[in-house]
Amino acid sequence: MNNTELEQKVLEIIGKDNFFDMIMAARDFEPEYKKSDFYKITKMSLSDVIKQSKIFYALQLKDFAKYIQNTLDTINLDNVNDILDKMGVLFSQENKEIQEDLEVFKNLKE
Repeated sequence: MNNTELEQKVLEIIGKDNFFDMIMAARDFEPEYKKSDFYKITKMSLSDVIKQSKIFYALQLKDFAKYIQNTLDTINLDNVNDILDKMGVLFSQENKEIQEDLEVFKNLKE
């Protein structure tokens, strides 16, 4: 197993949403990992590789940018526009009520 294949497998493992599924996947992969040249040279435990990989990949700006872009792509602009419209109506009503209150005060003053 070469480093590219190791990386793909580690990314698959750390990509699991459920922590316990991730641990089980790592445990299942460990015998194969220990046969790799990387392990034979570094003697790094798979748990250390996973911990350091999570940090390494979390700090990759290109992946962060991809995450931000994916998040932006999933925003429903109709909902945003609806919220903005409702805010506009609310502010308009509040302005009208303030103007009415000012008119009452003006009449009281006179």
